[in-house]
Amino acid sequence: MPIHIYWGEDEFLMSRAIKQLRSHVLDKQWASFNYSEYPPDSKDSILQVIADIMTPPLGTGSRLVYLPSSTLLGVCPKEMLQQLEHILAIVPVTNFLLITSINKPDSRNKSVKLLLQSAQVKEFPSLPQWQTDALVKQARNLAKEMGIEFASDAYRVLVEAVGNNTRLLVTQLEKLKIYANGAIINADVVRELVANNATNSLQLASAIRTGNVSLGLKLVEDLITRNEPALKIVATLTTAFKTWLVVKLCLAANWQDDSAIAFLAEIKNPKRLYFLRQEVANISASDLQKALSVLLELELMLKNGWDEKMALQTQIVKICA
Repeated sequence: MPIHIYWGEDEFLMSRAIKQLRSHVLDKQWASFNYSEYPPDSKDSILQVIADIMTPPLGTGSRLVYLPSSTLLGVCPKEMLQQLEHILAIVPVTNFLLITSINKPDSRNKSVKLLLQSAQVKEFPSLPQWQTDALVKQARNLAKEMGIEFASDAYRVLVEAVGNNTRLLVTQLEKLKIYANGAIINADVVRELVANNATNSLQLASAIRTGNVSLGLKLVEDLITRNEPALKIVATLTTAFKTWLVVKLCLAANWQDDSAIAFLAEIKNPKRLYFLRQEVANISASDLQKALSVLLELELMLKNGWDEKMALQTQIVKICA
């Protein structure tokens, strides 16, 4: 039985992959008979899943059983594990099992170990804005999948325009494919057709850190125009300045262990410290503390009903002063 395991935080790309698998596996005319989905909180799902997996498809096409957020990728009930071990070898090859999860499957679990012996695993990570090379690689893979050919310098221009918004990335790739009509897409074409929608709160944080008031106010204007929630903007700014402050204090204390600094600063990838060191080189810990204090005031202003744009602009000017 073909088994597919999809995991990751990028809901859009995962949902897109699920639709592609359904389209590949199921015959449209028989899809309602041959597709079943069982939520993780369904008490009777174990017996139903087993029955479905063992049932040959009706009509043409194959059968697909989908288990979102399944316990099979976590702490699997003992009875389910035993039955799974028994049936995997005898399930019809026309039947497909799809299991999805936000978290990476733990290969130490017996059920995961069993499934990984024959499963195809796909990861759909939510890439942070600063991982430019990873975003370019993602764009390159999607373009190849969609049959679009880019000049080498065009990918970075595209990523700069759409950021880490995968939904927007796919939409723009579809538009570029229609425009190109089989021709190679260069950087100038991307600049002409793809509006820069990558303005985000991290760019705003960087502008504030460097004291660039005019850029900060422009970014606020862009974010508010795009209906970005003000409290969400503040949350991102606060996280960024907390990270910078922790890194600055660790460096001032002459910490040498990158893993320890990353743990204290809650940074998932210690390699990011290379960039963070450069970012905090020309700012003092006291200035970072002041910024956090002003951001706290900003949060209270917003929660007390201040106009979002005015509150953001007022406090950003205050931090940069």
